Amino acid sequence: MKKHLLLLLCSILLISTSCRDHNDENIESKNQINFQLIGKGNFMATYATPQNTVITNSTQWNNFLNQIDGPNNHPSSGFTETNIDFNQFMVILVVDEVYPNGGHSVDIMTVDENPQNIEIDVEKLLQGNVTTVVTQPYHIVKIPKIAKPVLFN
Repeated sequence: MKKHLLLLLCSILLISTSCRDHNDENIESKNQINFQLIGKGNFMATYATPQNTVITNSTQWNNFLNQIDGPNNHPSSGFTETNIDFNQFMVILVVDEVYPNGGHSVDIMTVDENPQNIEIDVEKLLQGNVTTVVTQPYHIVKIPKIAKPVLFN
């Protein structure tokens, strides 16, 4: 009887250790990707469609730049770069809704790669009501080109 009890306890320990190791593998398989800032702020007077988008080619990128190009939003004045090498990079674009007041933000917090996909963590750190100017928060970054689906959280 003692042998059976001992065997049962050993089996339970092996199973729980095996499950814990499997969970640790899932946690360890996430790889944080460093992103490079292209632009962050608020569009004013000329607005874009609210979106969470991955841009993978020059045509998509130029269409977006043309959409926001206006007297207060000229991309060359607020972006760190506009000539993206889409053979090496892809652009992560987050544009929030238009607000009747300023002080809002939309923030790409982390970009994580796991075996199945890329996860983008987006938060709104600033909640607005600071000015009476109509604004639209955006955050645009680039990451190395990776052929996996992108999920926005």
